[in-house]
Amino acid sequence: MIEVTLFRDSNGLPVRLKVSGHAERGPYGSDIVCAAASALVETLRIGFERVVHQTYHGAIQDGEADVTWSLPIGAEARALVETIGQALKDLAETEPDAVSFHEVGVP
Repeated sequence: MIEVTLFRDSNGLPVRLKVSGHAERGPYGSDIVCAAASALVETLRIGFERVVHQTYHGAIQDGEADVTWSLPIGAEARALVETIGQALKDLAETEPDAVSFHEVGVP
């Protein structure tokens, strides 16, 4: 199962995204659900590094991520995180046996 957790601060702002696991829908390299999650994670990395130039800490690689970013997060970077988060949430809703999505408040 792919586990996705989006952490938010007390104001509801995203502060961390963690994505890990495998959908177990097919052999490595042939799993369409993993491919979708990996594409979204890679889009986050590309967006941070090449589009909005947002500094992040942690790792984004091989379809997995555990990242935090500098606060306050800019509007463009927040839009990127919220979009990727919503897409991962939608993936979990359409593939509930392969992806789980959780939002966690951080005090």
